[in-house]
Amino acid sequence: MESVLLDQAVSVDELVDACIKAFDDEGSLNDASLVRMFLMMHPWYLSSSDFAKKLLHKSQNCSASCRSQICHLVKYWIGEFPAEFDLNPDLAEQIRCLKELLKQNGDVRRSLLIDIDSIPSYEWKRELNASVQKKSKTSLLFDHLDASTLAEHLTYMEYKSFCKILFQDYHSFVMHGCTVDNPILERFITLFNRVSQWIQMMVLSKPTAQQRANVITDFITVGQRLLELQNFNTLMAVVGGLSNSSISRLKDTQALLSNESRKLFEGLVELITSSGNYSRYRQRFSESAGFRFPILGVHLKDLIAVHVAHSDWADPEKTQVNLTKTKQLYAILQELAVIQSTPPDIHANPDLLSLLIVSLDQYHTEEEIYQLSLQREPRSLKLSVSGSNPQSPQIEQWASSVQSKPDPVILNKHIEKMVEAVCI
Repeated sequence: MESVLLDQAVSVDELVDACIKAFDDEGSLNDASLVRMFLMMHPWYLSSSDFAKKLLHKSQNCSASCRSQICHLVKYWIGEFPAEFDLNPDLAEQIRCLKELLKQNGDVRRSLLIDIDSIPSYEWKRELNASVQKKSKTSLLFDHLDASTLAEHLTYMEYKSFCKILFQDYHSFVMHGCTVDNPILERFITLFNRVSQWIQMMVLSKPTAQQRANVITDFITVGQRLLELQNFNTLMAVVGGLSNSSISRLKDTQALLSNESRKLFEGLVELITSSGNYSRYRQRFSESAGFRFPILGVHLKDLIAVHVAHSDWADPEKTQVNLTKTKQLYAILQELAVIQSTPPDIHANPDLLSLLIVSLDQYHTEEEIYQLSLQREPRSLKLSVSGSNPQSPQIEQWASSVQSKPDPVILNKHIEKMVEAVCI
């Protein structure tokens, strides 16, 4: 096991054999590091169905001890990644064939280790259609909520959405460079963007500059509470909303912010700035313990950067897996998986959650929001009336043009746009 992990290149068959041998006859796992890494990362090199076929073939040509190890590996695979078996009928069929073959050979005891029919249903993921957006123009006001309550409920809601993202979603995104056929990830990004948009609408819903300044101050306080909760992703959405041109151009409103609010906001902006490849955020995030909610856009950027920087294979014949790349991708994905298993200590109010969901389920174009901003505070006559407002790029708009292996220079530009789209 350790020798395989230390290698820089190894064949897929050698990795499969190492995963099998990691189990003993009784199912004890000597070292889960390689097994879990390969189970999560194998789609980069072969499909899950082909992996299952390899196991089926090996079970027909190996010792009884080896068959036990294979069955324990399959049991572990099902237990760790059940959604993969429910969402991939061909994979489930291959495993059923393995189970049936064991029964036919009189090996009932080992066949019982493979429980393919008790996997929970992930039908909700199959049926989800994130491309259908409800175009509600109504946005509920939350003047009656204190900043802490709002921050906690936003955190709870976004964390639940984040937990629905499976490792297959990340693989699909990295391999195709977009959210096409990836509705769970697209829905999470849409939720992020709607939080940012909703904040802009909350500010612009107020008719006077002082009222708008008060709302901005309230959301800066929400941002401070999100930082205390170590929810960096929603913090980015709040900062992005308050930094949008439709809000930042409101000179009369901005002039009414207190010096203390300005300093607090500048501190939040400085924390999540892209300077030094988000070095301040990365340092703060690495020092966080317990529940912590990452800026997903930054980690998606890391995944794409690793994918482009390294080939999947260590040789031109594509027989040797590039373990350097595998380990780097796995480290990022495993960290996200650990975060999903560490929920926040928040007791959300179901009624408030429902109100918040309705409030965020709105639709306004960037142009509509900017025109409302112009209504609140018209342009000064000294300013040119030509040109349109700068719009934040949407990940759905640019990612469809990104290929699996684009030119590195072009890809770097796409990466920066992605982080801006997801995070700002």
